[in-house]
Amino acid sequence: MILIILGLSLIGFIVGFLAMPSHRLQWLVGGLSLIVMVTAATLMIGNDTWHWGMRQRTTTQTITLQSSAANPYASLLLYTPVRHAKTEKVYVYRAQGQAKLHHAAARLTTTNRVTRTTSPTAKLVSQQRRWTYQNQFWRWLFSWTGHHNQLVKETNTYALPSSWQILSVTQAKWLAKRAKQLEAESKTATAKAVTSQVKAAKMANPQMTKAATTTLVKKVEATAKKQAAKQAQTALPKLLKQAQQQSIYD
Repeated sequence: MILIILGLSLIGFIVGFLAMPSHRLQWLVGGLSLIVMVTAATLMIGNDTWHWGMRQRTTTQTITLQSSAANPYASLLLYTPVRHAKTEKVYVYRAQGQAKLHHAAARLTTTNRVTRTTSPTAKLVSQQRRWTYQNQFWRWLFSWTGHHNQLVKETNTYALPSSWQILSVTQAKWLAKRAKQLEAESKTATAKAVTSQVKAAKMANPQMTKAATTTLVKKVEATAKKQAAKQAQTALPKLLKQAQQQSIYD
C-alpha cells in the first residue's frame, strides 16, 4: 500500500504544479502531495533501515529425532562439511516417524550446536527470532514491501543421548560398508560352525535321525547368532572409533 500512496502522491505533485489553473491550487494540491510523498518515503526508509512498525518475535519448535541413517549398531546424527571447512557443518537429521532427511540451513543468521542429555530421546530444539509487524495497520501499510517474518537469528540445538554418535555422511558410508563386511564374515563363520558341529555330532552318533539333525542345526545356529550379536556389541566402540578416524570429506 505504501507504494501505491507513494505513486499517487508523485502523480499529485506533478499534476498539482503543472496542470492546476491557479497558483493557490498548484500549491494546495502539489504541496499536499509533496508532504504525503516525503512522509511515505520516510516511512519506507524507516521500515527498511530501523524496522519502524515492527517487533521481534521468538518461536521455539521441538522435534523428536531418530537416527539419520539406518544402522543396527548405533543411532547417528550426520553432517556434511561446508566445502572443506573443519568447523562449519550442515547437520542432516530425520524426525521421528519420517523417512525424509532434513538439512539444517547453513547461513550467517543460523547457529547449530550439539549438547548431550540424560534423556533417552534425541531432540532438536529450534529457536527462531523474526521481525513481524506490530499490528494489522502496519502490515497493511507495508503490503508487498517491508520485512515481515524476516529471520534475525536461528539457533538449532541437537540434544543427544550419550549412546548417539556424530559422523559425517562420508564416515557413515564407510561405517555401513564395513558393517556389511563384518556381517558377511559373521554369517560365514556361523555357517562353518554349524557344519563343523553337525559333522562332529554325526560322527559321534552315526544313527542320528533327520529330525534330530534338524533340531541340532537350529540349536547350533541360535547359539552362533547369539555369540555373533554379542561380539558385534563388543566390537562397536572400536568400529565407531575407526569410522570417526576416516576423512569427513568425499
